[in-house]
Amino acid sequence: MMNKIKLAMFSDSFFPVWGGRERVIHECMKNHVKRIDAKMYCPKIKGYIKGLSDKELPYKVVRCKSIKVGKIEYLAIANKKFRRDVEEFKPDIIHCQTKYGLMNYALKYKKKYSIPVVTTIHTIYPQVYQNLKFKPLINFAIKRVIKILNKCDGIIAVSYLAKEIMEKQGVKVPIHVIKNGIEIKHYNFNEQTKKDIRNKYNIKNDNFLIMYAGWLEQRKNLMFQLKCLKELLKKRDDITMLFAGEGSLKQEMEKYVEDNGLKQNVIFTGYVSSEEELYSLYYTSDLFFFSSLIDSDGLVVVEAAINKTPSLILEGMAACERITNNYNGFIIKNDIEKCADKILEIISDKKLLENISKNAFNTLPKDWDEVSKEYEDFYGKVLRRKNGK
Repeated sequence: MMNKIKLAMFSDSFFPVWGGRERVIHECMKNHVKRIDAKMYCPKIKGYIKGLSDKELPYKVVRCKSIKVGKIEYLAIANKKFRRDVEEFKPDIIHCQTKYGLMNYALKYKKKYSIPVVTTIHTIYPQVYQNLKFKPLINFAIKRVIKILNKCDGIIAVSYLAKEIMEKQGVKVPIHVIKNGIEIKHYNFNEQTKKDIRNKYNIKNDNFLIMYAGWLEQRKNLMFQLKCLKELLKKRDDITMLFAGEGSLKQEMEKYVEDNGLKQNVIFTGYVSSEEELYSLYYTSDLFFFSSLIDSDGLVVVEAAINKTPSLILEGMAACERITNNYNGFIIKNDIEKCADKILEIISDKKLLENISKNAFNTLPKDWDEVSKEYEDFYGKVLRRKNGK
């Protein structure tokens, strides 16, 4: 039965946007087409990532018009040509990765043709919307998302924390947890790689290098990391913190760095579109610091692990579900002084750091092919349930 499934994958955001959601979609689609008939539907977005243009991808991509509604956000408009392609494809199931433009079209298609629509919770919405200052708007936004989720035939969460929070918010549709995977690549990095990166960014060879990768946004709690660095530098000055990415918080972060005399210890690489370059940064770093309070899983923690760099994560976050404290990573309370003390402890115990690096590499990665098969099993169960079998 599985080989007969025709999957339409919908998302309001896809390449050349380079974020966690886009990479999850790509890796799953790349493996889905080995076994099922899968097609990608998304908006037109300006830009190009080497090796990842629509023509270079191993699956078919159909684009529609879009409106840019933020620095990295797009709203798809399902125009006539786009809708005709979906109707001619005749999907058995639609997996919509977003909750806005294309979700509206997916639900209309579901009603017209009586096929199931499923979705993935990539973001813990109540936590994200807390950044909105107008409380009635927060309540409206959360209620809208819950209403849409309850119209779906199946929901996947990438962590048990996301599942628990969304159920408490009123999601009635059963939520199934499928953890994100990782494509395990070997770039043959070595000591020369580390020297080259340190030379490129003018990082002293004996400085302890702490890295973050992802969007520089308020929701990622990055000011916490800078404040933690300021605390660290009171006790030792051989620490460098590197931020790989772009976002609306960058200007505020740069001002904080300037005002607090951190310029010699902080690096902003800007947007890193090459995976090899990004992975070389992980490989060169001594510790990956992930202070986000809203991510529903944190794929970057696994990316760091496959490059033999362990992560430090704040207590109670979804990314902690992958970590056994002081075995394959570090978990610390959401407290600047305690976090700084923990980092100082890590710096002073090289043997511990080396062992935890090895354990992270050996235990955290999960191959995307395995993950995509879990999704396909899920699609099959939804279809059987829909068909009363």
